[in-house]
Amino acid sequence: MRLTMPTRRRSIVGLTSLIDVIFLLLLFFMLTSTFSKFSQFDLGVAGVGSGAGERPKLIVAVSRDGSVRLNGQPAEIAALNDEIATFTEKGVESAVVVPRDGVKLQELVTVLETLKRSGLSKVSLAD
Repeated sequence: MRLTMPTRRRSIVGLTSLIDVIFLLLLFFMLTSTFSKFSQFDLGVAGVGSGAGERPKLIVAVSRDGSVRLNGQPAEIAALNDEIATFTEKGVESAVVVPRDGVKLQELVTVLETLKRSGLSKVSLAD
């Protein structure tokens, strides 16, 4: 005589409620998170035909070693804002930043942000 064993029924896991919970968590984290806005500034490119023959009165050169020169004179990055303020008092409104070969991007951005904060209306980047 053969005995037949009852087969076990597989239980089906309901994924609908799990998906609902995941979407609710996703929605919660999206609504409660804060998105930081990075600072941005307008930057022109100095080149041929970029002006009406007017030379900028402020040329800022950034070297590979991090040194900065204003119109050929050495300047410290910490005192750059004060030195640029003397130029803006004389009526200088534009500046051209000349990065030398191998300059670190962070040093260039630091100089550009300093120029932006100093009140210059037009800042261009030479290639």
